[in-house]
Amino acid sequence: MSSSGSILAHPASGGTAHTERETIRTLLLARRPDLDRRLLVGPSGALLIPLPTGGSIEIGRMRRRGEPRWVVVSPSADGAMLREPASIGAVVRTALGALREAEAQR
Repeated sequence: MSSSGSILAHPASGGTAHTERETIRTLLLARRPDLDRRLLVGPSGALLIPLPTGGSIEIGRMRRRGEPRWVVVSPSADGAMLREPASIGAVVRTALGALREAEAQR
């Protein structure tokens, strides 16, 4: 998700990104236990939710407006939709909303 490599793996992140990613994972699984076998960590360190119809929802960190931010990227008719939730809780809600939308289109 980042052109300079994963912020999740960057030593300067001090482990905060990893801790936040695991918090997001825990919250996702608390609300959707059925994701346990589907939720993956991609090569960049982003969380991936593969979709049955192809593609995936990606939850990762990237630099936006000069700051590392959590983003949710999901497939759309135009390619991909990038959302920038303001908090960890909003990241989870946004990802689950994108998943519901994708599941409704099956």
